[in-house]
Amino acid sequence: MGTVPMEHGTAATPYRATIQDIVNQPEKDWSPVFLKSQIASAEERLHLQGIWLKIGRAWAILGNIALWTITVLADILQWHRAAPIVPILYGAAIVSTLASPVVMYQQYKRLRSNRLGIKKTILILREKQTQQDGYTEEAGKGTLVRQRRYRDDMPDIIAQMREQAGRLRSTHNRYQTVIIVGSILASAITTASVSFDVTRWIAVAVTAAVGLSAGFTGYYKFHENSYNLQQTADSIEREYEAVELRVGRYAKLDHADAYSLFAETVERLRDEQNKRQQQLDQPVETKREDTPTTTA
Repeated sequence: MGTVPMEHGTAATPYRATIQDIVNQPEKDWSPVFLKSQIASAEERLHLQGIWLKIGRAWAILGNIALWTITVLADILQWHRAAPIVPILYGAAIVSTLASPVVMYQQYKRLRSNRLGIKKTILILREKQTQQDGYTEEAGKGTLVRQRRYRDDMPDIIAQMREQAGRLRSTHNRYQTVIIVGSILASAITTASVSFDVTRWIAVAVTAAVGLSAGFTGYYKFHENSYNLQQTADSIEREYEAVELRVGRYAKLDHADAYSLFAETVERLRDEQNKRQQQLDQPVETKREDTPTTTA
């Protein structure tokens, strides 16, 4: 039998290692619980790095455009109060334009390195779990252990599905806000353009934004995808609570039968969700062809 790993680090060296330490020393007896903890922490860092990368991209495009616009306008229009700082604005605009791509690239490298470390750690985790399965197979409990591990992983899977559903729902709400507000503004601006010619281009821009938002919403189906993910997550959570509390159809089953039924049910729910996703991704023409026609 193998040594029993500790929650932090390894059985021999119980220290708080990093993802890089784990990747560099995969042969050590890392605890699966500790590996999962490190993966969760690395995923949180990855999320924050992604946010900073998005902010950097926004500044590299919109921020620099705004900065150069203010600088050029202050120089051309010769604003009295801004005249002394025009050289400073030019210097800041040049530095920002040159530094933004470098900072973005460095942030992208850190994000990619963290993502690669997570993938390698997941592979190491699977290897350690396989080793544990080998020990339990010798005791005749391999299948039960894998099914129990599958059940224990469900809260993380449910959380991931709900997080993805939340992102899709937020994206849908943002586009809907643009459509609603833009439609009202377009009508008001169009009315005002009778007296002010300059507002015509603003009306054109607002109308274009509304049209693009409506097109993206209809094509990518953010709301439908979010609903399907949330529905599947809720169904899996109900099954998880039922098997944990031994209620419903799990009430009179032993551990092996209950976990086997739970795994079968969850896989069926996920398969149904994938089929609904594929159906949403199909073009309208394909759906019409797949729909059976009835003849008199």
